Amino acid sequence: MTRKALIAIAALIPLVMIAIALVSLPEPDFEVVAEGDGFELRRYSPFTVAEVQVSADFEHASKRAFRPLVGYIQGGNRGGRNLPMMAPVNQQPLDEASASAPTATAAQRAWRVQFVMPKEYPLSYLPTPADERVSLQRLPTRLMAARRYRGGWDEARYREQEAALLEALAARGATIIGAPIFARYNAPFVPGFLRRNEVLVEVADEGSAPFARD
Repeated sequence: MTRKALIAIAALIPLVMIAIALVSLPEPDFEVVAEGDGFELRRYSPFTVAEVQVSADFEHASKRAFRPLVGYIQGGNRGGRNLPMMAPVNQQPLDEASASAPTATAAQRAWRVQFVMPKEYPLSYLPTPADERVSLQRLPTRLMAARRYRGGWDEARYREQEAALLEALAARGATIIGAPIFARYNAPFVPGFLRRNEVLVEVADEGSAPFARD
């Protein structure tokens, strides 16, 4: 292969990465019912997740859970079936300490990391995980506030967005249920400026009163 051809291929690589980044994976069904200051209020239909619980710091939790979850959808199940990938990958603390601002002693916190399962597959159709660390969970209809942002997956960036969402919800008098969720919609090789990330948090379904000013 000539040097000119190699240069041409190298020039195409960023364009290919951008094209891949812009291809959206299927997501759970939801309806946007209101909009607030930098966030959407979404009503999600029920969906199923494959979940792994790990102890790690914020930035290593998903890495620790990734192998068993990928193993499950790539045939690591009873039946050896491959399952299509969906978005997002969710990371949520299991305790109040993990939900608080980062500290120097936050190396071993408990997290749940989830892969969303194909929405056309009922729970009864999904194969049993071969790895006992993986469990299947059916999530009910939920009302979720979602704040979208782009950039890397570092904790400082996430915490800034999380604080902005919680502050906006507090200003509306919304009742928050459970800990916020870090939702990632792109593969690790996608450049940070193209990554779609979200902070999600469940809120009490109290009608439209907290969002009436929209």
